[in-house]
Amino acid sequence: MVGQKHGVSALGLKRTLGFGSEQTAWAMLHRYRTAMVLPGRERLVGQVEVDEMWLGGPEPGATGRGAQGKTMVLIAVESADQVIGGCRMQVAGRADKATLTKFLLGNVKAGTRVITDPWPAYRVACGLDYEHRPVTIRSSGLQAHQLLPAVHRVRLSDLLCLSAGSVLLFVVSRGSGL
Repeated sequence: MVGQKHGVSALGLKRTLGFGSEQTAWAMLHRYRTAMVLPGRERLVGQVEVDEMWLGGPEPGATGRGAQGKTMVLIAVESADQVIGGCRMQVAGRADKATLTKFLLGNVKAGTRVITDPWPAYRVACGLDYEHRPVTIRSSGLQAHQLLPAVHRVRLSDLLCLSAGSVLLFVVSRGSGL
């Protein structure tokens, strides 16, 4: 997509990544192009779900935030009435307050309602700039994808589908936000 002068067609993407139909390739191409907007784009507003995910194969030892040999990706997704709006992703080395603060300030407009899990670094990162709404998964009796549906839908439908393709590897390796 970025290595060709005129981009790539849906048919070319279908052939390259082995999609079953041109319609599927067109839909994914539209998502890729949406994700590759310029860094000066508008920040997310309204209600925004924020979470992190870990890319990498199974490894022995800790999972989640303590996992070794994996790449952490921060995700912020606008959500309103079960409709997904804009999405921002960024490769990050840690889930600490400095990293989360920088991610939020660069991608989410001040005053926005930010919904996260109760990880303490999110509370500090949101500070007075955002209306922080932590949702506790363990005590709610619900699963994470039910409490933070938008961010988990983006995780599964886009990133995991792409993990076998070169597009995701390019994005992760260049180290910048989407």
